[in-house]
Amino acid sequence: MSHDETSRGLLRSGSAAAFANLVRTLALLLTHVVVRRMVPVDDWGAWDWLAAFFLVLATLRDGGFPSHAVRLRPMPLGNLLRAELVLGLGLAGLLAAFAPQIAGLMAEPHPALPLALRVLAVGFVIEGIGAVALSWFEARLRIERTLGAEMLRTAAYCSIALVAAWRGYGFWSLVIAQGVSQVLFAAELWRRARPEIELHVIPGATLRLLIASLPVGSVWLLAGAVTYADMFIVGHLFARQQIALYGAAYFFAFFVFRILQLPFGRSLYPAFIAFRDRPDEQFRAFRLGTVAFVALEVPAALALALNADLVVTLVFGAQYAEAAPYLRLLAFAPLVDPLGRFGGELLIARHRDRPRVLSLVLHLTALVVGGVLLSLALGSPFGMAWANFLPLGAPVILVGLLREGGGRALVRLARELAEIYLVPLVPFGLVWLAAGERPWLRLVLSALAALAAVGWSWLRHRRELRDFFARRPALGLAEGPLST
Repeated sequence: MSHDETSRGLLRSGSAAAFANLVRTLALLLTHVVVRRMVPVDDWGAWDWLAAFFLVLATLRDGGFPSHAVRLRPMPLGNLLRAELVLGLGLAGLLAAFAPQIAGLMAEPHPALPLALRVLAVGFVIEGIGAVALSWFEARLRIERTLGAEMLRTAAYCSIALVAAWRGYGFWSLVIAQGVSQVLFAAELWRRARPEIELHVIPGATLRLLIASLPVGSVWLLAGAVTYADMFIVGHLFARQQIALYGAAYFFAFFVFRILQLPFGRSLYPAFIAFRDRPDEQFRAFRLGTVAFVALEVPAALALALNADLVVTLVFGAQYAEAAPYLRLLAFAPLVDPLGRFGGELLIARHRDRPRVLSLVLHLTALVVGGVLLSLALGSPFGMAWANFLPLGAPVILVGLLREGGGRALVRLARELAEIYLVPLVPFGLVWLAAGERPWLRLVLSALAALAAVGWSWLRHRRELRDFFARRPALGLAEGPLST
């Protein structure tokens, strides 16, 4: 694959992934705006915990094998399929057997939680099968071909959740919608991939490949634990209502992250692999991806912090008004560790898994220990919110990138990030002074300030972005297997 093909594939694939994730996130948001008004807050707290549990469990099922398979030529998708089936069925069996004990991890478990765990275990297994086809599309930088499956999954979830909630199914409306949408998503992915996908099998190598995937798997498992540790700790220490309030604030605080992290990561990681013989291009892609990401996160954080009360009550209703104080604090949590957005993916693509694992272990330790101690000390989920400002793993990523020769790119990135963090303070400061206690005026002016900040960043970087996606120097990809 040439540089031109990789860059254009990155642009095409990344744009498709971002579009799909944006549509899905907005559709879910609009659906939940309605459903939250029909589902009791306590029920929603149980669902927040359950959804986080299965997202972390999915990383355990995958075992890092999908990401490791992308690094191999030819990709052993047949071995990946076998591993997904065995691990998925094994974990589903454990869920069925120990559902009551797992539900007991919550301070106030929902009465239907054990049965819900068993029901969603079915979709969990099928989702793993779909992950094989999805990995194939991602490795080829053809994520745009998964758009139909993404739209089908989103439409199924939203329609079922709305109808079931309207009929009064409460907590179960979300469980049923999730299970059905998982099955449809996997089926449609395979329908689209089946004419071309090759399930290459390395005889007798599935276990060996799975073991070789463990460093990457530990990265994704730790990353999932870091992302969803808040829900588990708040759920273990506080009542279901507090989980729902905290979860609503957390959702808004990481809204840009939710929309862009997955598509950016899904596109950048294969690009890092494709540029493995050109470290300069790897670090350039990393720098540009980080700049683009943070340029959206900073104005979003400022807008949310200034308008927390109005945003929460407008979107989720008056019953979530107590989530606003959490949002004012959590809005700035995504800005603490900009290098961690894609620095881990770059290190993994360069087969430097250990620094990424260490950074995540430190980050998770800070979240868990800090979250528990601060929550107990404060007697509220605010302790968990403050723990998000303890990125102990960030220095490890920085050192790892420097050791890989990224010093020049990081110095330039530091200058660019300083500008991105500081420039928006001017328009948002003016908004705060001009709007006073008029919430609707403050919201409108905040939107204009955010657009101005994003526009400024685009003007500053548009030429380099265009150059990166348009240049045509040759870049060859090795045909043999990468080192494991």
